Amino acid sequence: MFYEAGHGDLLTSDAESIVLKDYLSLYEKNLACHFVARDGQTLVASVGAFVKNDLPFRYFEPPRYGFLGDVYTEDRYRGIGIATTLSIHALNWLKLRNIRMVRLFASEAARPIYESLGFTNTDEMALQLET
Repeated sequence: MFYEAGHGDLLTSDAESIVLKDYLSLYEKNLACHFVARDGQTLVASVGAFVKNDLPFRYFEPPRYGFLGDVYTEDRYRGIGIATTLSIHALNWLKLRNIRMVRLFASEAARPIYESLGFTNTDEMALQLET
């Protein structure tokens, strides 16, 4: 997913073990849930829902927000509503935890899906600094 989103070059050599450790901790604290679609035994799509409280949002009321990530659909399963359906399940999971704001990073291809769910552009901007 990171490579397809153009961020693979940012990963550390031990990213897989770090992700596993972080996700296990989030699951243990009931701060993450993944929704998946399968075709038989083959995983064809996923959406992750996360409860976060990082800066500066931890100073707001409420001090946490939802985040959708790990959104992926295999090429041949795209365009038939799987990502939309999984995203709705993820949003409902966040609602059950009294989350009022949900954020995500949207690829250009996925932007119409998120807009159909009510997401809008925000004032957030990013700059990749050269080191």
